[in-house]
Amino acid sequence: MIHISKVNEIINGTIYGDNDLYIKGPCGIQKGKKDHISYIKNKTYLKYLDNSNASVIIIDKSIKIPNSRKTFLKVENAALAFIDLLNFYESDNKKNIQYIICKTAQIDESVQIGKNVSIGHNCVIGKSVILKDNVSIGPNTSIQDNSIVDYGTSIQSNVVIYRSTLIGKNCKIKSGSIIGGLGFGLITDKEGKHHRIPHLGNVIIGNNVIIGSNCTIDRGTIDNTIISSGTNVDNQVHIAHNVNIGENCLICAQAAVAGSTKVFNNVIIGGQVGIIDNLIIEENVVIGPRSYVVKSIKNNSYVSGNPARDHKDHVKQDIMISKLPEMYKKIFKK
Repeated sequence: MIHISKVNEIINGTIYGDNDLYIKGPCGIQKGKKDHISYIKNKTYLKYLDNSNASVIIIDKSIKIPNSRKTFLKVENAALAFIDLLNFYESDNKKNIQYIICKTAQIDESVQIGKNVSIGHNCVIGKSVILKDNVSIGPNTSIQDNSIVDYGTSIQSNVVIYRSTLIGKNCKIKSGSIIGGLGFGLITDKEGKHHRIPHLGNVIIGNNVIIGSNCTIDRGTIDNTIISSGTNVDNQVHIAHNVNIGENCLICAQAAVAGSTKVFNNVIIGGQVGIIDNLIIEENVVIGPRSYVVKSIKNNSYVSGNPARDHKDHVKQDIMISKLPEMYKKIFKK
C-alpha cells in the first residue's frame, strides 16, 4: 500500500479531500475498487463517478471537481499522470524479478550478455549476438547471428529474430512475431517464371518501440527495413521489405504495408488498412480502418475508404450512394 502523499509526488498533483489515505493500487473508473485509484480521462467520464468504488480519482485541472466524498488529485493531464503511476507500479514489480539464464537455452560461446539478463527455456542465441543490460528473452525464442538487443528490451516467447537485426532500448516484442525474415520480392521473366530476389538488408528497430503479437517485419533487399523510435505496432501487422516507418506512429491490428513504402512521423494507420508498395505517406496522416491506399498522401491528411481518399469526400459519397435507390424510384415513376 502507498500513502496518497507518495502518489501525489509521483504524478505532481494537488490533493483535494482526505490526505491521509493508503492506496492499494490502480483500477478502472466504471466499477473501481475501494482503496484504489483511477482517473477521469475527460468530462464524459464524470458519469461513472457516482457508481465507482474507487476511493481516489486523478482529474484534469480544467475539470471542476464534482460534489463527492471521494478524494481527488488535480493534475495537468490526468491520462498521462495515470500512465506515470502505472509505470511506477510496473517498475516496482520488476524489482522482484529474478534474472535467470535457463540451462535448456542454447547460447553460442561468442554471445555477449550484459547484466540482469533473463533467457528462458529452449531459447537459441546465435553467433556474435549482443544482449545488453536488463534484456529479457522469453521461452522458445530464437535470435540469429550478429543481432543486437539493446538495454531494457523485452522479447516474449516464440519470437524469431533473424540475422543482423538491430533492436533499440526499452522495446517490447510480443509473442509469435517474426522479425527480419525474407521479404516477398520476386521478378517474373518473359516465360512467366518467378525468380526470388536475395534479401541482403537488415531490420533496424529504434528505441521504445512496441511490436504486437504475430507480426511479421521483413528484412530489406539491399537497404534496411526501419521502424523508428516511439512507434507502436498492434497485433498481426505485416511490414514488408524496405519499408521505413517514422517516429511515434501507430499501426493498428491486421494492417499491411507493402515494400519500399515510406511512412513519415506521427502517422496513424487504422485496423485492416492495406498500403501498396513504393508510396510516401507524409507526416501527421490518419488513415481510417479498412482503407486501401493506392497513392501517396500529403501532410496532415485524413483519408478513408477503398480507394482511400479525403475522409469528408468519402462520407459525402457514401451518403449519395445510400440515396440512389430512392432517386432511382423517383426517376422511373416519371
